[in-house]
Amino acid sequence: MISIRHATAQHYRQGTDFAIAQEFDARDCYLYSYDIYLLEKLTIPIRTDMADLHVFYLLQGDGAVTLHADTGEPLTSLSPKRARFVYLPSEHYHLHLASGSYCLFGFYFDGGLFRDGNERPFSFLHDVIEAYRANLPEPVGSIDFPAGEHTLNQIRRFCQHIKKGDIENEKFVLQELIGLLKLAKEKIYDAYERTSDPELLIQRCRDLLAGRIAEHGNAVRIRDIANQLHVRHEYLSRLHQQYYQQKLNDYRDALVTEKIRGLLDERYSPQEISHLCGFPGVSELNRYFKRKTGMTPPQYRRR
Repeated sequence: MISIRHATAQHYRQGTDFAIAQEFDARDCYLYSYDIYLLEKLTIPIRTDMADLHVFYLLQGDGAVTLHADTGEPLTSLSPKRARFVYLPSEHYHLHLASGSYCLFGFYFDGGLFRDGNERPFSFLHDVIEAYRANLPEPVGSIDFPAGEHTLNQIRRFCQHIKKGDIENEKFVLQELIGLLKLAKEKIYDAYERTSDPELLIQRCRDLLAGRIAEHGNAVRIRDIANQLHVRHEYLSRLHQQYYQQKLNDYRDALVTEKIRGLLDERYSPQEISHLCGFPGVSELNRYFKRKTGMTPPQYRRR
């Protein structure tokens, strides 16, 4: 389905099952395309030698493919004509495929591409990039996004014009890699964020706030959510007041306060709670919680 110019190609057959593997090693990324046909389900062992950022496109498939940890725990899945970015630390994994035909295209690339804050426009990648920078021991995936005809044509163009032994090729690869990143951003915006329905927009805002605060606590800002939704934060505030009769900032603070309460109930230490809830220290946590509840965290626990 995808032909990578100058790629190293290998062909495999066992009975009626077959696979065609193409791989191309560029300085800024490593590309691969696998065409697979199976009469029976198959598990493919995978090993990553170093932590990197990956993007997987299931351009064609008779079912979803699932990536499992070496322990057997499922990590992430991908449905046909969908794609996903994933941070994978050095480890052994297993790719599970049901019977049928598949075309899996992907590449892994140096996360150093994102530096000096130039990852800001790609909000859907922030958690993945943060995991890469922190060298986390567990994988982290982005939301999935459509990979239809437009994406397929851009990938084909990329693979057909790639060159080997040409110094200009590295510049071309980087440009195409950035182009696919921008296309992914457009697809995610269309699939998850674009809407002219104000009620749907404010619901997405609430969902994003809840998800981010569950992970990062008080470090989350409404302005960041507004940027992701491509609207002014003042507009979101007006919509929230209109539909929920509550200030958006009050809703945000209630989520943060509830996260603190939950950790207090689970007997985390003050230092752990301040870290998990995005506060610089215990004193800032105490002041915030007392302002919102009338009690300090120790008083809440005694009560």
